[in-house]
Order: sequence, then C-alpha cells, then structure tokens
Amino acid sequence: MQKIEPVEINDSFWQQDGSKNESTEIIGQDYDLHAQIGYRLRVANQIAVEIFSDVLGAQIGSSKVTTGQFAVLSALWVRPGMAQSELALQTAMDMPTLNGVLKRLTSRKLVDVAVAEDDKRFRVISLTPEGKTLAENLRSQAHLVSEQVLAPLSVPDREHLLDLLDRLILAHRSD
Repeated sequence: MQKIEPVEINDSFWQQDGSKNESTEIIGQDYDLHAQIGYRLRVANQIAVEIFSDVLGAQIGSSKVTTGQFAVLSALWVRPGMAQSELALQTAMDMPTLNGVLKRLTSRKLVDVAVAEDDKRFRVISLTPEGKTLAENLRSQAHLVSEQVLAPLSVPDREHLLDLLDRLILAHRSD
C-alpha cells in the first residue's frame, strides 16, 4: 500500500475565523491533490474497504458482498420490510445506486422486493432467510472493521474524527 505523507494546508486560503479568504486565488499549478479533502476521504475509504474485505472475508466467503450491499443487508436486518425510499435514507444511497444494489441482492436471493399492500406506489424490501443469515453473520464481526480502521488513532482522536465527520455530514445533508 502506498504511504501517504502528511501535507501542509496552505494557511493563506483560510482566514482566522475559518472562512475562505476570497482574495486568495489558486492557480492550476499550485493545486495540490494530496491536500484536498476529497482525495483524503477517498483514500480513507479505500483503506476502510480493504479492511472490510480482510476482516469479513471469512464470513463473506464466495458471496462477495460490497460495503454498499452490507449497508443494505444491515439496515434491513435492523428494520425488516422497509420502504425503498426509507432504505435509501438509512443507507445514504441515491435511488439509482440503491436500485443497482437491490437488483444484485435480489438476483442472489438475499432480498425480496414487493409492492406495498396498502400503497401500490411503494416497494417494500425484506431479507430472505439466506439474506438474514448472511446479515447476522456479517454484523457480528463488522465492529472489527471500524476498530481496525481507527486503530492508529488514540481514543480522543477517534472520537474527534468521528465528531468532525458527523458535523461535516450534518452540515451538508441537513435537508
């Protein structure tokens, strides 16, 4: 795995109060990919996905469950018979992505998709017995993924990172 070196943030881009310094212009050649939040989040996500595969590989076996599929299986294990729109919210997936995940899980007979009896406009998603067993097995070990991802950090740093991520998500997804 490629070693990521810490990058200094260009302080001239930010004012003392944390707001953007509008007078600072970033020129193309001054752009540092490795200093960008998107780059850092993508690399952190790659690390989390690698650890997910390593930790849950034995439970997954030949099932080849992705992190998105696990999110759906896990959410349905907690709340069976969820409407598709609610499942999208619970898993933070847009509808096209969720549709693709559901199509793959349905073809593998891990979830059932049915039309709601009381409102034919809604689709209700449930785990099949096979899906329930797989979700239960994965959920029993999934905490180890977070533990390993966060292992290099002290407990206060872990809490701080998670708090900052929660605040960032809330600020951008508070609709």
